[in-house]
Amino acid sequence: MSKYINKNGMSIGNTPKELFEELMRGTGFVIGSNASLYIENAGLHDKNIVVSRIPSSDGPEKTEKFPVNQFERAAKCFNSWE
Repeated sequence: MSKYINKNGMSIGNTPKELFEELMRGTGFVIGSNASLYIENAGLHDKNIVVSRIPSSDGPEKTEKFPVNQFERAAKCFNSWE
């Protein structure tokens, strides 16, 4: 079983390509046990990838935003928080 789901509750793979496909062509949301990854409109033509971590004993709540062209950094951040 996959450790990530989309906002419809369906399992999503954990490779960067699968995460990117879900964000850009799927529901736009990927949810893990400790973090979420989603697309946010930053303006009329711009979008950001937002990575959010829930508060835990390891650290406080944290949110980071990345431009879509920096998806690799966003995926690395998301996977490191899981």
